Amino acid sequence: MKKLSPNNIILNNLDIEKKIQRISLQILEDNIDEDRIVIFGISDNGLLIAKKVVDQLNKISKLKSNLIQVIIDKNNPIESIKYDIQFNINSCSILIIDDVSQSGKTMQAVISNLLIHKPHKIKTAVIVNRDQTYFPVKIDYSGISLSTSVNEHVSIVSDKNNELKVYLS
Repeated sequence: MKKLSPNNIILNNLDIEKKIQRISLQILEDNIDEDRIVIFGISDNGLLIAKKVVDQLNKISKLKSNLIQVIIDKNNPIESIKYDIQFNINSCSILIIDDVSQSGKTMQAVISNLLIHKPHKIKTAVIVNRDQTYFPVKIDYSGISLSTSVNEHVSIVSDKNNELKVYLS
């Protein structure tokens, strides 16, 4: 991977905050008849983004949301999924949030793991959708879709103030 430099930034924190606002409005529109939504944030950046989505939803609606952290080894996602709390999502609307959809493997592993809990519906959200999925995952909400080569890498970096930047290298 190339070194991250200011020349490689494709979204700055302000851009990402605007994307989160738009995604939150779309989530609200799609869940207007729901009493609550359960949001799963994939560690680490996905969880940070999920917290920002929950904050935004709380500002613009009365939709109740529960946030659950997905703890996962992205190199071995199928066997490593854990959650920070126990939950019951039977007949609930759920949303899984990650930072970047690279191959779709992580998202697919989480979806498969959650299906045994019989949710009402599952939607997915990312800030960057790379359009190169190797697994049958549909990203429902994305900040930006990038058609990149396999040699390019997309990274989302968080600073000490939890401000995010997206780099293409």
